[in-house]
Amino acid sequence: MKIKIALTGLLISVIFNTYIYSQKTTTTEPQIQNPYLSNTQMNSNFKINADAPDILNSFNQQNVQNTQLKTVIIDKAVNKDKYIVGPNDVFTLGIYGFLNQQLPVTVNVEGSVVIPTVGEVKVDGLTLSEAKNKVISAVKKRYYSSEISFVLSTPKTFLITVSSIIQRKIEVNSMNRVSDIMNYVYYDTTNVTRAQYTFNNKTEFFQPAVSLRNIEIYHKDGSMSKVDLYNYFITNKDEYNPYLIEGDFVKIPLGQLDKNYVTISGAVQLPGVYEYNTLDVLESVIGLSRGFDATAQQDSIILFRTNPETKKFESHYLKYDDDKSFKVNNYDRIFVKYRGDVIQNYSITVLGEVNMPGIYPISQKNTRLKDVIEMAGGFKNTAYLPLSIVFRRYDQEYLKRDTNEILINMRTNDLIVNEKDKLSFERDVISRRNRMVVDFEKLFKENDSTQNIIIEDKDVIYINDDKKVVYVYGQVSNEGYVPYKEGANYEYYIEKAGGYSLAADKGDTRVIKFNSRGWYKVDETKVMSGDFIYVPKRTPQEFTQSFSIFATTVGIVASLITTYLLIKQQSK
Repeated sequence: MKIKIALTGLLISVIFNTYIYSQKTTTTEPQIQNPYLSNTQMNSNFKINADAPDILNSFNQQNVQNTQLKTVIIDKAVNKDKYIVGPNDVFTLGIYGFLNQQLPVTVNVEGSVVIPTVGEVKVDGLTLSEAKNKVISAVKKRYYSSEISFVLSTPKTFLITVSSIIQRKIEVNSMNRVSDIMNYVYYDTTNVTRAQYTFNNKTEFFQPAVSLRNIEIYHKDGSMSKVDLYNYFITNKDEYNPYLIEGDFVKIPLGQLDKNYVTISGAVQLPGVYEYNTLDVLESVIGLSRGFDATAQQDSIILFRTNPETKKFESHYLKYDDDKSFKVNNYDRIFVKYRGDVIQNYSITVLGEVNMPGIYPISQKNTRLKDVIEMAGGFKNTAYLPLSIVFRRYDQEYLKRDTNEILINMRTNDLIVNEKDKLSFERDVISRRNRMVVDFEKLFKENDSTQNIIIEDKDVIYINDDKKVVYVYGQVSNEGYVPYKEGANYEYYIEKAGGYSLAADKGDTRVIKFNSRGWYKVDETKVMSGDFIYVPKRTPQEFTQSFSIFATTVGIVASLITTYLLIKQQSK
C-alpha cells in the first residue's frame, strides 16, 4: 500500500513539474509598444492651464497595461462578487497537503481553464467568487485530501471601443476604469484637442473639449451605464466610474458648455462654469467647485434661475445643510455669499526718508496716512515733504475697464473737437499715474486733517529727500538738471540751461510740479526743488485751421451786422 501511494505521489510530481517547466520555457513574444501610451508618456510634460487636465493627472496612465505585463496598479482589492471572469485572466492554482504545488492557469479563448489531471472547467461569465468555488470543487474531486486555492493573479486584458474625438479600439485590463482611458482622448496627438485648449483658455472660464460628466458605456449584454467623473472624485463611489468589461462601447460626447452648463461663483474654491448633469443637486454642484472656501456663508446661498416665459431671473435662497438635495436645473447660476466678519490681509509699503521703512499692516478703510507714518517711526531729518508721494495701485482689470469707459465717453464730450484734442486726450489717458493728491506740508506742519487720507491695501508711501535740482527740458539749448536756487523764477533756470532755442514757444512755457505732475503757467506758481520746466516747440498754424478760425470770425461778424440792421429797421 505504501509503495502505491509513493508511486502515485511521484507521478503527480512529474506531471506538475513538467507542466511548470513547459510554461517557463515557452518563448515569450517580443513586447509590442502601445503607440498611444508612447504618445502619452512622450507628452507628459505638456502642461495645460485648465481644470479638466488637472483632474486627469490623477488617473494613472500606467494602469492601461500591455498584454505581456504580469502586474497592474490597482486602486483597491478586487470585489470577488462583482468581478467577471473571462479569457486572459491568469490564476494561480494551489494544492497543499502531501504535495505542495502552485500552478499558473490562464483562462483560454473559449472561457475555460484546463487543469492537468483534472480537466477542463468552464468559468467564462462567472463572478470571481463563482469561478473560485467551481474550480476548487472540481479539483477537490481529484485531490480530495488536499487544501485547494484558486487565486486571481493578473486580470485579463481585452479591447474596448471608444467613440469620441478619437475613434479607436483601446487595450485595457479589467481593473481599468473609464477615467483611465481619458488620457487617450485628451492627449492623443492625432486629434485637435490641444488647439481647442489654446482657444478655450482665452475665455473667462475653462471649457473642456469633451464631456466628463455625461459619458455612456454600452455593455455587450445590452445594458448601459452612465459615468460622471466629477462626481466620482467628489464621492469616490464606483457607480460614477465603473470598471471596464470585455466588449464595452464607451461613448464620450463633446462638452458643449454653451448649451449644457451650470455656473457657481462666490465663496467657493474653484468658481466657474461646469458641465451640467441631469442628476445635479446643490450638494453636487458645490462639490464641482471643490467645496466652500474659508469665507463662505453656507446658510446664505442664492440660486438664480431664468423663467423661460418671462426671461427674467427667479431667486431661490438656500441653506446648504437644509437644501443639499435641492434640484439644480440646466443654466442655473449659484452664488455663495461671503461672510462679513472676515478680516482681510491688508498691507502698505513705506519707503524713503522714514526711520523704519517697510511693509505695515492696515485695517480696511480705517487706517490714515498719519497712522502709517507713526508706525514707520516718523520722518528722518532728511525728509522733504513737498516731494513726498502716495501711490495707489488700482486693480489692473478695473483700470483697464475704467480706461475703456473714458475713451467711450470721449465721443460725447464737446471739449474734444478736432484730431489734435483727440490725440492729446488719448495720451493723457494712457499716461495716467496712480498718484494721490496729498499735501504733506499742510498735514504735518499745519495739521490740516483734510490731507489725512485713508490708506488702501497695496498703497506705497514714498517720503522723498530734497533733490535740490530743477529739470529743464524741451526747446532749450542744454536740457538737464539745474541746481535749485531758493526764490529763483523760471527764467533763471532756462538761462542756466542755455536759454531758449530758435524753435521755442516762449509764451507756452510750463512749470510741472513733482508730486502732483500738475502743469502750471509760469506766473501761476513758484518753482520748487524737484519741479520740471518744459518749453514746447512752436508749431506753425495749418492753413485749414487758420481758415476755419477766419470763417468762424466772419460768420460771427456777419451775424452781428444782420442783427443790428434788423433792430434798426424795426425801430423805424
